[in-house]
Amino acid sequence: MSEKKPAHAPAVDRALDVIELLAVCEKELHLSEILAKLTIPRQSLFRILTTLCDRGIVDRSGQRGFYRLGMKLLYLGNRLQDNIRLRSVARPFMQELAEKTNKTVELSTLDRDQLVLIEQIEGTEGIRLYTRIGSAYPYFHAVAVGKIYLANMEAEKRHKVLSTIGLPVVTEHTITNMDQLEKELTGVAEKGYAFEDQELRNGVRRIVAPIYDYRDHLVGCVGIAATIFSFEMDDKENLGRQVVETASRISHGMGKAK
Repeated sequence: MSEKKPAHAPAVDRALDVIELLAVCEKELHLSEILAKLTIPRQSLFRILTTLCDRGIVDRSGQRGFYRLGMKLLYLGNRLQDNIRLRSVARPFMQELAEKTNKTVELSTLDRDQLVLIEQIEGTEGIRLYTRIGSAYPYFHAVAVGKIYLANMEAEKRHKVLSTIGLPVVTEHTITNMDQLEKELTGVAEKGYAFEDQELRNGVRRIVAPIYDYRDHLVGCVGIAATIFSFEMDDKENLGRQVVETASRISHGMGKAK
């Protein structure tokens, strides 16, 4: 019996063929040149190019029918490079924090308006949290990482973001009152870390601190995640201090002046 081949999406394959072709060419290509090099029907190719142009992946040169790669790919490449560097710099410090606390240590960043977990080192307590690398946190107000980013926003932008996404209830512990959230964000700025007490997921607490680069830009957050059985409220200040210290060391590794 022959092996079943994985399903492919022909339109995606064709779009990638177009991107790869433009990437290896040193000059702009006319529609007719792309047609000659790729076995894609003219109407399909035109729709693919239009979509890629609309998304910024490809640029159309005026009305002459010439195409080249767009700046969006440069942005995406830089974001990937930034995340790779952040993970590389952060990992040894995360490992040290995990060994000192026995708790799971997480590294997150903001990618295209989404809070994404990009690295994780499991603790030695024998309790798994089942959060996968690459997972996106759905709400800024219900997770400690989101509170860090909200606290670092200008008030006008923060109000705009929150008015757009709202403060939906995720668990019975989620903060849904704007005044209460603003008070919490003020505390984040004062203490240097954000705390999450079962607001995103029942039974889970997190405490995280911000990471800055050489431009003093917020590039991510590092923190501890644990169950309420291993992360008692009496541990909050001590763990907060350790997380802030770890974030500071990672920031220094990213080029931030002390």
